[in-house]
Amino acid sequence: MHNLDKQKTYACLENVSGNFMRPYIQITFILFFGLLSNNLFSQQHPIYGLEKKIIQGDKNALIEIAQYFDSDKQLIEFLGYHRIETNEKVVAKRIVEENCLFTETEIHFDNKTSKSDFLNFLNKNLNEITFSKLADAFLITPLEKRAVNIEFRDVTENKSKELQKTKSELLNKEWAKNANIENLIQNKDPKCLLTISSELFKIRYRFNVHHFNEKEYIDLLSLLTNLEIGAENEKKEISWHIDKDFYPESSLNLLICFSANYKDFKWNEQKGVFVNSKIQIIKADKETALFQQLNTENDTIALNAFTELTNCTPAKVIKLANEYQMADIDHNYVVGTFPYKFLIQLVQLVAVFKQKNINYNSNVKVRQLIDKLNSDLSFKDRRKTEDNAINQMSFNDISSFEYWSLINESYWGNTYSAGRILDIFYSKHLDEILNNPTQLYLYLKKSSLFDELGIIGICNNYLVKFTNLKDAGISKLNLIETSDNEVKTQIEKAKSISNFSLKAPNDTKKINDANDDYKVDKVGQSILNISKIKKQEIMEDSLTEFLSKISYYQIEEALNAIENIEFKEFKWKKYSFLERDFGLFIYDNFDTITTRKEFLLDYKKYSEFDFYKNMLSKSGLDYFNNDNTLNYDKIYEALKYNVVVAFVGGGGGKQDNEVYSIIKSLELTHRTTLGYPKKICNSNGIYGCDSQDRANYWMQYIVDKKLLKEVHNEPVSFHY
Repeated sequence: MHNLDKQKTYACLENVSGNFMRPYIQITFILFFGLLSNNLFSQQHPIYGLEKKIIQGDKNALIEIAQYFDSDKQLIEFLGYHRIETNEKVVAKRIVEENCLFTETEIHFDNKTSKSDFLNFLNKNLNEITFSKLADAFLITPLEKRAVNIEFRDVTENKSKELQKTKSELLNKEWAKNANIENLIQNKDPKCLLTISSELFKIRYRFNVHHFNEKEYIDLLSLLTNLEIGAENEKKEISWHIDKDFYPESSLNLLICFSANYKDFKWNEQKGVFVNSKIQIIKADKETALFQQLNTENDTIALNAFTELTNCTPAKVIKLANEYQMADIDHNYVVGTFPYKFLIQLVQLVAVFKQKNINYNSNVKVRQLIDKLNSDLSFKDRRKTEDNAINQMSFNDISSFEYWSLINESYWGNTYSAGRILDIFYSKHLDEILNNPTQLYLYLKKSSLFDELGIIGICNNYLVKFTNLKDAGISKLNLIETSDNEVKTQIEKAKSISNFSLKAPNDTKKINDANDDYKVDKVGQSILNISKIKKQEIMEDSLTEFLSKISYYQIEEALNAIENIEFKEFKWKKYSFLERDFGLFIYDNFDTITTRKEFLLDYKKYSEFDFYKNMLSKSGLDYFNNDNTLNYDKIYEALKYNVVVAFVGGGGGKQDNEVYSIIKSLELTHRTTLGYPKKICNSNGIYGCDSQDRANYWMQYIVDKKLLKEVHNEPVSFHY
């Protein structure tokens, strides 16, 4: 296959929409239009009529389309929603390349290929040019006469079982019925293998036409041969995921293979598959089998396979992980958001742990901690568990904890707890790390590996702890001797960060649409009027917006007014304003009447200051001295660390925890909001609100007013 058409298509697309149209991504942009014909919108140019004839095998149309090879006349095409400005010669050459399989030695297409070049080629070879019904394409050299690079490997036991479950479904696919596949199988005719590969190549990508069922063809071939087939792709590499390849080279090579060799496959009655004694079959290794288990519906099997892969041979795991990632192979959610990227880093992390004799895998204490953090804990129990871990874990424990937290990335409760634990632990122990070359090397190596996970979270911020260390940090970094280039790079970055000075907070957007003091009157009547809006979705949106503007002293009236108003479209929105706008972190679930009653009892019982103080007390937190004055040293640490960012992933948001309650206590005590609105947020469905900026200002305020009794010189937070 030639590349001119693809180069031109993507060049045009990049001019329109940047570089987003990578082959494995662009499919989503043509999901709807990809099933339609080429004659979309204004695509009524005569050239498309010729294209239809060429697809049907009309050799004369192939000659006629040559007239456009020298034409620079503008032509507008539509790819999905994208309007592409191109010209006639580009389109003509693309159509020819999509529907012809001439070899490079027969003709080479490029920007300089002219009308006369193509006509001379056609005139010279007209009698030899035939239309292959196997490929739906014109060619000279028969498919079976072409060289091909193909590999075969055994289907793993698990995959074989999965394929057997789908047999009936596959044979009843419309394309399989139309191709008479089942009859061929019943007759034990290996031509079914050729037919399947032919049908697969026929649905190859053509401009603005794409199919999304290629996996069916590959699965049926594997089912009938008990083999996985790897074919050379456009990169001259063996692709074991032909159904995922955007370019058609691998599916063409598959067709070439069966064109020449399908008769060598004989039905084996005992095995119930076609076998070929002439081919060399690679035995599927353990890593391949484990990768195939990552997309099983069984969470336990998938997670166990993922965990076992982190302990396999790094080179094999990295190779397969890259392969699966590039092919965008589906996976069970339990193995995380980006399991293939994680595996690449985790298998390297494990190699380092093994080298340093770190008990990362069988640390019972850490495994018990992970299991507990994965469970549905109350805030009080979770905070107690986190604090115990921070105070009791060793360096060996923390490495094991990082490993298992990465394994369990999909558990948001765990990954947020891990974010807080790691942040505080490393601040408390950074001096020890700096004075221990082994631990400093390990910390730097982790910082590099975690930064390559390709996900948001404090995993990217390990070097932030070096902020403002100055010469004390740089001198320790200079003592590290290593041949590891990644660690060398991190050392230089850490030196640079050591010279960064701490800066006073500077929030230039204290007041904005999502964070302002609104004044609303007649809350009950306003809610009643909104509830009468007939369209449910508009009613819910309007009510959510209104509730986001009420003040603390209007909460009871608002709750009473919305009690009997049903949210159907977005049920989660009804009470979302309570936690997001007022930081009511301790109450379990406002969707339940029990929680609402509990809240209202406290709300009516206490003043605003005492209400927030009571919330802190209920959560097991004490930020007050014996005389009921604020303990600024405890508060300073909470403001620094307790607006929590997840270790990895977690959806990208921050957990305010008790910080907003502390801030309200500070605001009411000092009678200032430091320029911020009275509420944390006017949420209205917005999830970007958090207390971090306010916390930064209050930390600075506490320092400026000399309210601290203790020295607070620990390193900055990971989310500084």
